[in-house]
Amino acid sequence: MKNSYKGIIKNTVKKVCLSVLTIAMLASFAGCGETTKTVKSEDMKITLSKEYQKGTLANATWYYTSPDGLAMGIRSMKDDVEKSGLEVNSAQDYAEAYIKANSIPGSPKVESRQGYVYFSYKKKVSGTDYSYLTCVYEHDDEYWLVNFACYKELYSEYKNEFFKSADSVEFIEKSE
Repeated sequence: MKNSYKGIIKNTVKKVCLSVLTIAMLASFAGCGETTKTVKSEDMKITLSKEYQKGTLANATWYYTSPDGLAMGIRSMKDDVEKSGLEVNSAQDYAEAYIKANSIPGSPKVESRQGYVYFSYKKKVSGTDYSYLTCVYEHDDEYWLVNFACYKELYSEYKNEFFKSADSVEFIEKSE
């Protein structure tokens, strides 16, 4: 009788262990899902972290917020920029004009990266300090300004993610 109880207990323990192992494996696979999403707007696409949720903001072509920050894109047609009186001949010129027109604090330096120029700065908005990474792309007859922002104290944590998203920008050829 003792042996039969031992056998039943042994088999039950094996089944429980196998079930726990199976559940653990399935849970680990569920955690391996996509952590990014591709956002398409007009003729541009960019990859953002899944935590970003679509929102709306006046004058933004696209706008996404996350618990700690935001990402947005603004498309400006070159003709419209010219009509506004700005003398802009490149993404570099556009970035410098944007800094001046928006009184960006600290006169940030515009730097180059593969396919775009960028600058970063800090600004207090409604009593809260934010850090920004602003990227400017030139494509066909337009300029795209992509702005990332987060709480100032989190910038060092998010900076690489912002650059990763900025580096992912692609332009889709317009259909004729």
